Amino acid sequence: MKRIIIISLCLLVLVGHGMAKSGFAIVVDTKSYQHAQAELKAYAQAVEQVNELKVYTVVDRWGIPDSIRTALQRLYYQKRDPIVGAVFVGDIPVPMIRDAQHLTSAFKMNQTNPRQESSVPSDRYYDDFSLQFKSVGHDEGTPYYYYSLTAKGSQRLQPNIYTGRIRPTDVGGTSRYAKLKAYLQKLVALKRTNRKLNNMFYFDGHGYISASKDARIDEKISYFEHFPQLKRRTHQVGYISHDDVNPVKERLMSELMRKDMDLAMLHHHGSFDAQYLNKLILPNTVASAKTFIMRNLREHIYHAKQRNRNADSLSTALLKKFDLPDSWVLHAQSDSLARLDSIYEAAADLHLEDFRAYQFTPNTPVVVIDACFCGSFHLNDCIANEYVFQPGNTVVCIANSVNALQDKWADKLIGLIADGGCVGDVVKYAHYLELHVIGDPTFKFATEGKGMDVDRLVSENKEGAWRKLLKSDQPERQCLAMEALCQLKAMSSAELLNIYRNSPSYIVRMQAFTLICDYKDDNFIKLLQLAANDSYELLQRCAVVMMGKSGDERLIPQLISIAIANATSARINFDAINSLTVFPKSQLLKEFALQFDRPEVCYIHKDSVRTLIYNAIDHASERWVEDTRKILDPTVPVKKKLQRIRFTRNYMIHAMIPDLLRYLEQEKNEQVEIALLEAMGWRTHSYQRSFISAACQRIINGNGYTQAVKDEALKTYKRINE
Repeated sequence: MKRIIIISLCLLVLVGHGMAKSGFAIVVDTKSYQHAQAELKAYAQAVEQVNELKVYTVVDRWGIPDSIRTALQRLYYQKRDPIVGAVFVGDIPVPMIRDAQHLTSAFKMNQTNPRQESSVPSDRYYDDFSLQFKSVGHDEGTPYYYYSLTAKGSQRLQPNIYTGRIRPTDVGGTSRYAKLKAYLQKLVALKRTNRKLNNMFYFDGHGYISASKDARIDEKISYFEHFPQLKRRTHQVGYISHDDVNPVKERLMSELMRKDMDLAMLHHHGSFDAQYLNKLILPNTVASAKTFIMRNLREHIYHAKQRNRNADSLSTALLKKFDLPDSWVLHAQSDSLARLDSIYEAAADLHLEDFRAYQFTPNTPVVVIDACFCGSFHLNDCIANEYVFQPGNTVVCIANSVNALQDKWADKLIGLIADGGCVGDVVKYAHYLELHVIGDPTFKFATEGKGMDVDRLVSENKEGAWRKLLKSDQPERQCLAMEALCQLKAMSSAELLNIYRNSPSYIVRMQAFTLICDYKDDNFIKLLQLAANDSYELLQRCAVVMMGKSGDERLIPQLISIAIANATSARINFDAINSLTVFPKSQLLKEFALQFDRPEVCYIHKDSVRTLIYNAIDHASERWVEDTRKILDPTVPVKKKLQRIRFTRNYMIHAMIPDLLRYLEQEKNEQVEIALLEAMGWRTHSYQRSFISAACQRIINGNGYTQAVKDEALKTYKRINE
């Protein structure tokens, strides 16, 4: 018999048996519990036996996020069998987070847009107890509850527990409860198979990280560090590129349907209803070139008709512009060609309807979708939901509820899922507001030999145990230890720098870089200087991005060195150009002349190359100075100022921060003050951050500012200093 504990007016908790020292919560709505009680019981037993966690089944009776969060906090802070994770099953309310875009990797939508679009669906509301929120409304007839992140709590993510979402809907003609029962049945069966991770593959879609081949070469090496067992002769790390074949969709689907495939890492652009895989097929013959041009002309004409523009006039203009014969657009507006073009375009990508049309049933248990919006679990349907609720063996997706950054460490700590950790741990340590586990967060693979007891390590959280783990010869274990020690404030930037200098491991050096960024001291600058020439493309790329965020002029020599290198990867070159924009032009050009004119810099036609690179630096540097000056211009209307201020969240000239701060403290328009303070909060790594911090303190303690302005100043102060 299960023991029943009433912990609040609206929540009922059923406690399972088990000898574990850590717990796990299944939070389920009343109807889902009634319809799938047997399957939920079987799932709870599987978690207790496979994961060795005590399971608490929390039945949500009212459907209010606040009560659920309170229940999870109580279960986390209790002395006996505290929870390390939770899963939200069925129609559990969706927190829609506002005023917290700095906790996302890329989402920066203007919040004057409709709030369903400009809020971030995020379960960090439930799993990060250091954050504090204010309720700002609920959309009737929906599960959406809106919360504003306040200044009272933390301004950075450090979830206390991991979480996941199992949220079937009635879309497609099958009831949500039938889907839930079928999912739990296949999940329990798979959890009990003791399956090991023997095979994985990764995929890159068109236009992602500038289609950098260097990045994909190094990515494969990193997977052998995450999963040492994959080096064996009979195991596999496969790779599919969007340009292997066009369209690549069927090849990708076939690989995902393999019953011996265990993990897929998919990098591409996306939306809630599509995975964008291919671009137009580039011509390689005269005939295909003609077809390509004609299709491109028709596409322009289709778009013109959609916008109620004169298609005939556009056709005439296009023919004249490209000096083409009339016959090339003769049937451009015919329905038959439009249908063929639509079929051609649809074949390039994987859409929601393709799951049924192709009878696509993925069998890869864990699928990571490194793309925008594919994990929009709050909608009636999304790509990630289709993966897990198909009859195949896919039971977990890691995906994003809104758009996501490309230049990030998408596979951080992924190796935990085969070394004693679970899928939930991976998302917990990623620290992104938009990233979610769709499916069972406790899912993990059987270990090779003796794996870690990650739940015990996390629950006990002892420095000595983490120090012992740091001495492991396995890179993934070192990375986890470093993460935990830094959270305990038990690792200095000097120690991280030393690890970076001496480790042969890609992922250990990447972890050292990621963690030292929080210290923002001289060791941080030293590591950036070293990382500019790191052999791991992802690390070098992230260092180049961080150089722009820092703006420290000590980094100019390394940035110029990258800019003049002949074999710089496509994405690093792209990021270097962006970083150049925030440094002083005179300093950049001076360093360029110093480095490029050295005899060891060798180019065919060196004078011509010199001119090309000089012009690129000259054009890129200080690109945003005039835009920034318009913020200071008293003649510029407030609406225009706000647009310019929002833009500086991406690009801000560090040298102009003191001028902007002086303007901020003199400005008397509340909208402008709040917007500028919020924008300053994005300069967490700027060498000018001490001036931002001081200005915030003056506003917090000063007179003449509204409470809203003071609250934003406190948020920015915390963002800069946490």
